[in-house]
Amino acid sequence: MTIVLWNIRSAWNVGSIIRSCDAVGADIILVGYTPRPEGLTLKAIIKTSIGAEKNVKWQAFDHFQEVLNNFPNHHHWGIEINSESQDIFKFLDEQGTKSNSKKIDSEININKGSEKLPSQSTIRPDVNSTISWENTCLWFGNEITGLTEEVGKMLDGQLHLPMVGKKESLNVANTVTATAYLWWSGTRK
Repeated sequence: MTIVLWNIRSAWNVGSIIRSCDAVGADIILVGYTPRPEGLTLKAIIKTSIGAEKNVKWQAFDHFQEVLNNFPNHHHWGIEINSESQDIFKFLDEQGTKSNSKKIDSEININKGSEKLPSQSTIRPDVNSTISWENTCLWFGNEITGLTEEVGKMLDGQLHLPMVGKKESLNVANTVTATAYLWWSGTRK
């Protein structure tokens, strides 16, 4: 699996994500102005990667289209909570994986009354949505603005972690870690 970070601002978040990539055995792609583990940003990244930057294979691209062009045989999933995204637990269940989505669904209904986002899947119909570890790129966007609509439309689909509290998002490093472990669990046979 490859984690794609698009226009992430914080070198500390990048370092933490690199550490999570090391934990699950994922590669990382840094896109746009996302800090790289080299030069002036290396010191800030090391603060949270704590040496994992030496173990994780990484690449950098200036534009998101370069990633899509260089990884045409991969499934590209945006992790973005918006009106187009599908609950990742439901998605993994639909793929025949073991998850705890029934419990999550009941917690959402108890805590919020109903979900804010539609439960309809917006996975592109021409995409074979069988999940795998090897040929997957999970995309995460800017800490404030997320993935743009332009980027989202280029991906195979968008998924989100359900939120049952008052906040509508998690820190990007926390989101990457949770999603990577869910994907890892869902693709292990």
